[in-house]
Amino acid sequence: MSNKKTYSKLISILIGFSLIMATLTACKSESAVSTEPQTESATKAKEERVYYFVSGFQSHPYLIDAHSGFKYAAEKLGVKIVKMGPDGFDSKATSEAMEQAIAKKPAGIITCLWDSASVPAIKRAMKEGIPVIAMTSTVPDAGVMTYIGLDNYQSGVDTAKELIKQAGDTGNLVALGNWGASNTDEKFRGLMDGLKGTNWKLLSKVDDKANTEAAIEAAKSAFNNYKDLTAIVGLDSSSGTGIGSAMEELKVDPARVAVVTHDRETGTIEYIQKGYIRSSIINKTATDAYMSILLLEAYNDQNIGLKNIPVARDNEKAGVNIMPEIMYEHTVVIDKNNVEEFLYKNLPRFPKGEKLYK
Repeated sequence: MSNKKTYSKLISILIGFSLIMATLTACKSESAVSTEPQTESATKAKEERVYYFVSGFQSHPYLIDAHSGFKYAAEKLGVKIVKMGPDGFDSKATSEAMEQAIAKKPAGIITCLWDSASVPAIKRAMKEGIPVIAMTSTVPDAGVMTYIGLDNYQSGVDTAKELIKQAGDTGNLVALGNWGASNTDEKFRGLMDGLKGTNWKLLSKVDDKANTEAAIEAAKSAFNNYKDLTAIVGLDSSSGTGIGSAMEELKVDPARVAVVTHDRETGTIEYIQKGYIRSSIINKTATDAYMSILLLEAYNDQNIGLKNIPVARDNEKAGVNIMPEIMYEHTVVIDKNNVEEFLYKNLPRFPKGEKLYK
């Protein structure tokens, strides 16, 4: 073979190899998360992916962390998230909001199930092909694809352990909570089971209705009516602010009463700093929100392909829920040693997410 022919053949091989590598690189780029501008059709498809967060208590401080997680997800994942539902605890209004969300045919719905009122609508949404995820709180037979959040019973057990750590295994206890809410009732059940085998005595369950003013009055009533109490546990987001405010007003010595609460309202954090609350048990609620969107994105995005993992020939036809049915979070304890890390003023903000979250 002549040198000229050899040279031509070599050039042909190199060109062919370059084309193959370019094709492989392009395929890899399409399957990976990229910050490069997308094609017009891909961008349009991405912009059309809208998720709805349907829940009661939308304006309650408890959901600040959830809203932060959704803002973070909106910015990082390039999706739109619309919130719907009443500002307070209103089962009827929440169910109506769920119906409205279903009518919009979104790419998915995330909800907090404080009770069972929305379950029939959720099951219908699932039949219509709209994936639904419950986060933070759920109920039996919820009909959702996945629950992401605390094992609320276990968080009650964790609360019992924290109380024993703070005050020993003997004392007189009053518990505050918004009784009737599914997550609070499970936390209380775990608390009581966690205290079995100790000498703790439950003096009373007091309803604070997950409302700051009601929680203040409930805590004041507990201090006034049970002079022998040595500990108060607050199991909902408003309990800590209520207990701390009552102690401050009634001049209760924090060294005399061990206070363990739940969640991280601003007032709760402040009373940890002041020494009235010894510790608060929290969920990683922002993680619940972010993981809900991340999982729905994996389910809806054909390149990621969660929906079509080869468990069966046709997962939907075979009745396979391809998602993990339960994703439990573990609790985190806030106390005087780490409280500065949880101040809202110290947390990072996401202005782009603010625009995307409506």
